[in-house]
Amino acid sequence: MASMPLSRSAFIASFIFALAGGLTLTLNDYFVYVVTIGAIFATLAVAFDVLLGFTGYLSLAHGALYGLGAYACALLTARYGLSFWAALPLCGALTGAAGALIALLAFRTRGLYFAVLTLGIGLIGHQLFLVLPGLTGGVGGFVGIPGPEQPAWLPLRTTIYYALLALGLLFATLMAALAFVRSRLGAECLAVREDLTLAQALGIRVASARLAAFTFSAVFAGLAGALFAAISSFIAPESFTVLGTGFQLVALVVVGGMGTLWGPILGAALLTALPEGLRVAATLSLLAYGVLLLVFIIFAPQGIASLISRGARRLGGRERAP
Repeated sequence: MASMPLSRSAFIASFIFALAGGLTLTLNDYFVYVVTIGAIFATLAVAFDVLLGFTGYLSLAHGALYGLGAYACALLTARYGLSFWAALPLCGALTGAAGALIALLAFRTRGLYFAVLTLGIGLIGHQLFLVLPGLTGGVGGFVGIPGPEQPAWLPLRTTIYYALLALGLLFATLMAALAFVRSRLGAECLAVREDLTLAQALGIRVASARLAAFTFSAVFAGLAGALFAAISSFIAPESFTVLGTGFQLVALVVVGGMGTLWGPILGAALLTALPEGLRVAATLSLLAYGVLLLVFIIFAPQGIASLISRGARRLGGRERAP
């Protein structure tokens, strides 16, 4: 999808999301909840793929950025009385600004040092959620967050309305990501990923490309966090840990397929549905999750997206004989 013309990608994505929205209307509340959470994590994964898949930089601070968006939404709506729709863009702007500051600091380093530095920022962010009870509720969490206002002319169950909002945010994120990677900044990000030294020698704006990718990723991580807080009505620091959300994002993108944008959506769908399908045996769920990661890293390092693309080429008879 990342290599298709934008209009064709938008048409295909519109059809798929309309189909997903229609199917959601037929589900019971439990499966609607699974769709909602899966769509929120898919939004995070697509935003994260813009940074990891198109610049090659691994950030472990995105769990904290996701949490920042969630707590900002909680404060703006529950403490200061803003509506969800007024708070949502403010949350995106706040996390975008925070992401830009982190990027300015972190891009002084490269490779492993970049990952370790963002790991430190992610840990600091999580600790701040714990030690600032006046703002975040501390260990006990933040309760009583108002949900998104539902229009009176839309007579849907609240759970379905929330699921459609999550799918809508995922669609908007995917379209914005497709537009970004097709822009000049997106091409410069790819050049940075392929060969940083050559990109600098060619006069490519390395700093602005990396800063734009990180800021883009942070904005949509914050929007996903804000929607998560609003539909959950309760948030706590354990939802935004580095070892939880931070590494989970890496897994979603790796399993789905880095640098494809639509692959991480499939990764999020698979890795959200798997624990729910094995809920009766939590130990087996974690075991299956780990085994799945190992299988993909060893046998399909380019993720689900590459497997589907390869299968489609074979069906179309375009794959060359060995």
